[in-house]
Amino acid sequence: MENGTLVLGLALGWLTLAIGILLYRAVRRWWCLRRYGTPVDHNALLMEYGRRMSRAPNRQALGQLLTAELPPALQVTRAALLLPQGHQLVAIEAGSAPSGEDLRLPVSHAAVRWVASSGEAQRADHGRLRELIEQGRTDLAWTWVWVPLMRGADLHGIWLLGARDQDLQFAPADLRCLTAVGRQAAIMLEATHYAEQERRTASEMRVLYRQAVTAREMERGRISRELHDGVLQDLCAVTRDLKAWGAQAASGDTPFPGLAGRSAETVNALRAVCNDLRPPLLQQDLNAALKALVEALDARSPAPVHIDITADDLHLPDDVALALFRITQEALHNAIQHADASEVSVRLTQYPDRLRLTVTDDGRGIVGGVELSRFVAQGHYGLAGMRERAAMIGARLEVQTAPDYGTAVILELGHG
Repeated sequence: MENGTLVLGLALGWLTLAIGILLYRAVRRWWCLRRYGTPVDHNALLMEYGRRMSRAPNRQALGQLLTAELPPALQVTRAALLLPQGHQLVAIEAGSAPSGEDLRLPVSHAAVRWVASSGEAQRADHGRLRELIEQGRTDLAWTWVWVPLMRGADLHGIWLLGARDQDLQFAPADLRCLTAVGRQAAIMLEATHYAEQERRTASEMRVLYRQAVTAREMERGRISRELHDGVLQDLCAVTRDLKAWGAQAASGDTPFPGLAGRSAETVNALRAVCNDLRPPLLQQDLNAALKALVEALDARSPAPVHIDITADDLHLPDDVALALFRITQEALHNAIQHADASEVSVRLTQYPDRLRLTVTDDGRGIVGGVELSRFVAQGHYGLAGMRERAAMIGARLEVQTAPDYGTAVILELGHG
């Protein structure tokens, strides 16, 4: 009898405990639902917005994602993103602060340092953050959560989140999720910062290269004019005098036989140098200048050089025409000097939406492929110069090559 009573007591005890646990869990679920709302699938949220953050092209796009697109997924009514600007953290989204307010915080502010040192999302009802608001920062009174955007020991910004719908609170899991989002956002901010630095550097280098090219072309023009108007004219006069002297002298009496002919050859060579420095036909007609270039190279090249132009009534700016001419000139010189080709061809074709220039050869190709850094390291700047000239006029230049199959330099310039 006593054993039966003991078993019954144990059973009732276990049953009471089980009911208590179930009741506790039910009450807790009800309390969590009432306090935190419907649970958020944090894993799905991290995957979706992590993927979207990785595609953000700049800080503004990332700010739009963090302040306008992601908060509704957490039922957050308001958000702001403060990013470093000098010694301040400044809101980058125009709609993140009420009209007339300039939301910013000193980077050295005690609350900012405290949030950054923790490295995790913090509720604004924490003592230090609450003190900050109570000190008169009414522009921060709407904040419920502060999220530091930390990458190692570097602070890349502060993400502020306001109240949730229906006065729901942020659950601990929500704060952990926000911390993870903040860290990923910091990684993207760091990446975009370096990308922007690279773009600025590239832009500055392009401006410097454009200035160098302009100065070089001006110097070429000056030298060409000096040679043409000075030395070349004097040499032409000497050649005329020699021919006149030779015509007057009796046969065999001239002390320097063939001197007039050699002088004429020097005149032609000097005139070719002037044309290379500044093609006189380029200012009038690109097509004519390219044909003259090909004819001159064909005359002294071991491989025939052909040209085919199907582009009429080209009205190109001077800098564009000069860039196309110089790229063609450099590509032809490379093909003639290095390709060991049996044939070289130039084709200029005009399409409704673009202009296409190709310089091809059937030579030995470029062993190792087209790698600018390798050529520059070896002191060969021709290909890099062609790419920079193409970039200056907004064109796209591509070099296709393979060993024993030749090389093709292709430039496309859009127009409309």
